[in-house]
Amino acid sequence: MQAQVRNPKTVKAAAYNQARSILAQAGSQTAAKSHPAHGTNDVPVSYGTSLLAAARDEFRAADKHLPAGQKKSDMSIPHYNAIHSAANTMGIDRW
Repeated sequence: MQAQVRNPKTVKAAAYNQARSILAQAGSQTAAKSHPAHGTNDVPVSYGTSLLAAARDEFRAADKHLPAGQKKSDMSIPHYNAIHSAANTMGIDRW
């Protein structure tokens, strides 16, 4: 039986901002329009999971017409890699 990994309760503001930048550079309008975290050391993990879910949905919608061989998890490989890079930056496993 595999242990279920839980998300942290908070994310470092610097990690959230870095993840936000990764997603914005990959083309997420939600990430680009979101406000950077400032004036605090940590933000609720929900900030990160919401950002990841919104980018995932944006990327899947943008990539829906790509051939299956160019997609992973219903999005382009670069978009998939950006989502997972952002998630790893924040220490988030589920979103």
